[in-house]
Amino acid sequence: MIKKHKFCPKCGKTITKGIFCKNCSEPDFKFKDINIKICNSCNSYYHRNKWVKFRDINTVIKKVCADSIKAKVKIKKLSRIIHNKVSGHKAGIQTDLILEIIHKKVDYDIPSRLEVTLCNKCSLKYGQFFDSILQLRNCNDEILNFTRNEVKKHNKKGVFINKEVQLDKYSIKDIDLYLTNQSYAKTLADKIKKNFGGIIKKNAQHFSLNKQTTKVLYRLNILLTLPNYNKNDVIKHDNQLYKIISVGDRIKVENLKTKHKTSLMHNESYDILKPVIFQVIKRYPEYEVLDPTTYYQARLMNPTLKLEINQKIKVIIDGGEAWMV
Repeated sequence: MIKKHKFCPKCGKTITKGIFCKNCSEPDFKFKDINIKICNSCNSYYHRNKWVKFRDINTVIKKVCADSIKAKVKIKKLSRIIHNKVSGHKAGIQTDLILEIIHKKVDYDIPSRLEVTLCNKCSLKYGQFFDSILQLRNCNDEILNFTRNEVKKHNKKGVFINKEVQLDKYSIKDIDLYLTNQSYAKTLADKIKKNFGGIIKKNAQHFSLNKQTTKVLYRLNILLTLPNYNKNDVIKHDNQLYKIISVGDRIKVENLKTKHKTSLMHNESYDILKPVIFQVIKRYPEYEVLDPTTYYQARLMNPTLKLEINQKIKVIIDGGEAWMV
């Protein structure tokens, strides 16, 4: 028995079911333009005027089609090749997709438009926008890491550091951080000052004009000059030596001689004594230490019973006296 083939009466293509092929079939349902907008950077899609997270692009297509097609239809999943290609698109890509849709057991090819872009938050993170510059002076690794971690906590709110500029490429002592949120930049500067001390100066700089509202737009420059001393440094004040316990709005210190704890005002005129490595050379009648490089000897003013001869310890030198720190 010879099997007869069916042909589309419009184009002559071989078909297995229905009257027309998929290309020639006219949908018997109404639908609007299907426009799909996704952000592959954070896996979100634009739906009903807001960005929504998604796990699979096929779910996105179903959601968007549900708003555009006024009929009960079944949407076939994208092929694996097309699925992987779409998922790998970078922002700025626009492409046409043919969606295979089944309605009343009839297959239709419906055109759609896919746009890969950046959502509002990712456009701040990966774009060049900034509206404030936090200028840190006398910065160090601890302060910079603290600042970065604080900003990272607010990434979900659209706060990012878009650029870091070191005034000296070999040092982070003086660094400018370009931030995407002016209000948070002020909060951040206050928080750094609270934890590490410093002096804040602010300056608003006109950079643009909102054409819709005619409002003048400003960028905020915040200069935070941090103190030259840090935690565990030893400073000299009124002929007394103090070890810094913590730095904030005031300096919490401990008197090396009396062990009394107190707080001092910030003052750039404090003498800062940096620790050096000395070697214990004598225990009786009093402890003495020696700089093994210069052979300078000094009396150790605050020894402990556990010290041994030739043991290396960290001290600061004030006159002819050495103090363990």
